[in-house]
Amino acid sequence: GTMPDLFRRTARLAGWASLLALAAGGCDRSPAGPGVLASISVNRHPDTLVVATTRQFTAIGVDAEGTPVGIKPTWSVAASGGTVDAAGVFTAGHTPGTFANTVTATVGSLSGAATVTVLAGGPASLAVQPGTPSLVAGATQQFTAVVKDEFGNVITVAPHWSVAAGGGSITAAGLFTAGNVAGTYPNAVVASVGSVTAAATVTVTAGTLASIVVMPASTTLSTGGTQQFTAAGTDGNGNPVSIAPVWSVASGGGTISASGVFTAGTVAGSFPNTVTASVGAVAGHASVTVSAGGAASIVLTPASQSLVVGGTQQFTAVVKDLVGNVLPVTPTWSVAAGGGTINATGLFTAGTLAGSFLNTVRAAVGAVTAFATITVTPGPLAAIVLTPNAVNPAVNGTQQFAAVGRDATGNAVVITPNWSVVAGGGTISSAGLFTAGAVAGTFSNTVRVCSTAPCAAGSVAAFASVTVSPGPLATLSITPSLVAIGTGAVQAFTTVGRDLGGNVVAGPLAPVWSVLPGHAGGTIGAASGVYIAPAAAGFDSVRAAIGAISAAARVNVSLSGALVSLVITPNPATVIAGGTSQFTASGFDATGLIVPTPGLLWSIVPTVGGGAINAGTGLFTAGIVTGTFTNAVKAVSGTVLGFASVTVAAPPAAPALGAVATYGVLAGTAVSCGTSGTIDGDAGVWPGNTVTGVPPCVAAGSVHAGDPFAQAAQFDLATAFQALAAMPCNVTITGNLGGTTLAEGVSCSASSIAVTGTVTLSGTASSVFVIRAASTLAIAGNVVLSGGVQAKNVFWWVGSTATLAAGSTWQGNLLALTSITLANTATVTGRVLARNGAVSLGNTNVITLP
Repeated sequence: GTMPDLFRRTARLAGWASLLALAAGGCDRSPAGPGVLASISVNRHPDTLVVATTRQFTAIGVDAEGTPVGIKPTWSVAASGGTVDAAGVFTAGHTPGTFANTVTATVGSLSGAATVTVLAGGPASLAVQPGTPSLVAGATQQFTAVVKDEFGNVITVAPHWSVAAGGGSITAAGLFTAGNVAGTYPNAVVASVGSVTAAATVTVTAGTLASIVVMPASTTLSTGGTQQFTAAGTDGNGNPVSIAPVWSVASGGGTISASGVFTAGTVAGSFPNTVTASVGAVAGHASVTVSAGGAASIVLTPASQSLVVGGTQQFTAVVKDLVGNVLPVTPTWSVAAGGGTINATGLFTAGTLAGSFLNTVRAAVGAVTAFATITVTPGPLAAIVLTPNAVNPAVNGTQQFAAVGRDATGNAVVITPNWSVVAGGGTISSAGLFTAGAVAGTFSNTVRVCSTAPCAAGSVAAFASVTVSPGPLATLSITPSLVAIGTGAVQAFTTVGRDLGGNVVAGPLAPVWSVLPGHAGGTIGAASGVYIAPAAAGFDSVRAAIGAISAAARVNVSLSGALVSLVITPNPATVIAGGTSQFTASGFDATGLIVPTPGLLWSIVPTVGGGAINAGTGLFTAGIVTGTFTNAVKAVSGTVLGFASVTVAAPPAAPALGAVATYGVLAGTAVSCGTSGTIDGDAGVWPGNTVTGVPPCVAAGSVHAGDPFAQAAQFDLATAFQALAAMPCNVTITGNLGGTTLAEGVSCSASSIAVTGTVTLSGTASSVFVIRAASTLAIAGNVVLSGGVQAKNVFWWVGSTATLAAGSTWQGNLLALTSITLANTATVTGRVLARNGAVSLGNTNVITLP
């Protein structure tokens, strides 16, 4: 029974006892009272109680009539189940069960008994069975729970089942299903009855082997290298499965041991899925890449190469191991013995020095090296070096010239020189042997050598100057050769020595002077050449002698003061056809003193011609016929005559500029620019290649540095330069041109010229001006064009260097043999062209093409 049943039974027994007592006291009993005790009954029979609990039992005695008899029984336990004390209080034992007639009340020989059922107590402990099962993933396990009270008595009760720490799932009836993840899950399965719980640990083991993973999945080994492979098995859920695989090689690449140690073979390559680990029909694979072994040799391609200066060559290197496998290795490139440079990818760039560079290209992998040989050949011909570049042979003397071709970096280039003489001075053979002519003088840039025959535009050329010295003294002349002086007057004589070709022999000459006897009787200093006229009129012959070579002059001695000679200046005069020249006449007496020239009249000798002259002023106007008109101009004063010669020349024509026409600046060695300046047109340099400045030079056209365009321009500049040098002079100029006015034609200075202030060029729009300075043009100020003169027709020719001062306003084309310098703010309407030197510009220079 249950606890409520026990309580109800106890209550009923207690009620029955009360009723019996009431009956006994209220009924009519025989006066004798109860009879002899006949039987004993124990109330609460049967009774149910929980272990260790108590119950009050009572004993009722009755006589034979059933009349209650008061008794004091002795209590005892007859069949276990607990203990009872003297008062009849029964204490249930710890062992559940039904104990029939165990509680006994005894009086004498009579006894009564009650049956007791002892029930287990409340849950005190649980035990889950099995406690530590091991299941394959997905398998099931029926769990049971044994519930006990505090005395270890099993209680029949259904626990609540749950999974506390993973590993699977469980039903309400305790049926556990293992999950897919292997592992040990401590206290995973939990059974609980009220607050009493118990748990079981579950171990989930892997299922059947489903796959094998080989590690590493791929590897790269050098030939002969080794790799330890391992294999891991898993079930269908990915749980590890312990395996002992069989190792094999499926598709080459090497061999493998029973323990999984792979040894690479000698053949490099990729071997996919070659390493195999198998257990029965289940297998796993790994791939192997066998790389070649360490570098053992390098093969360079090409092994030798010939390159032009600045040329490039891509070298390649094939690196192999000892068994001939090609290694994917990039070598370290370097240049070991000169000849150029090489970058990290093997691209070689030839240097500027020509020659053969043995084993200079080097490729290295560690200590393994290979070499290639480079031959650097010269680049295209850029310049010709002419040696010597200035010579001084005597008349008819010889000079051997040599020409060496050079590329832009100075390497010798083989050429077949074409020799010529372009500005006189002699002749030259095809082998470069120059023979001086009969005319002494300086012939600037007259020896020319070209790279082509004949010289043409685009040909590389070089020039040398020749100064032909006079030959040995052959003749003497005395100046003056005829003189009229007064009595007692003094006259100095000089001599000019000439060689057989008529060239003046440089002095000082030291002739011996004498007066031939038998004449007027004047005297002369033997060393000084100073003649002293006698006191009487007459004539003398003055003699100068150097060894066997001599000359004589006549002296007419007359009375002093009378006009005896007229000297006309200039004589000779060179005048452009249609141009003018002012003649003047000076009168001298017999002593050399200037005397008046009364009634001086000018005329042209009709039989000579050449032009017309103003009879009163001496202003000569040249005709249109060119040529030399000897003693054409005549001056008459009284009976004394004077004559002058005139050369009528065609007006100069502007030389053809060719390729140089587009250049505002052209130099031979370098061009340097300041800031804020501009060049209208091209800028170039050749054979040099240096252009510096900002940004380097602001040019409206192109900048050509050492290229064929600049070379062609320099060639045409040389041609124009020589053409200007060959033009005959119309006017001789000296010193400073500042404040003067020049007419059209060729104006020449044998030395330097300067322009302090302003020089005016007067003419027409077609007038051509050539102003030639044999040396320098310096302190150059301003140029003003008058009458429509155009800057494009003005040519300033300078034999060495030219300098324009700060703030100069220049007009015309400036051509210099060497260098040209423009100070800050100088402007040029024209061109700045230097043949052999540099052009150096300052700040804020403006060069405008005319």
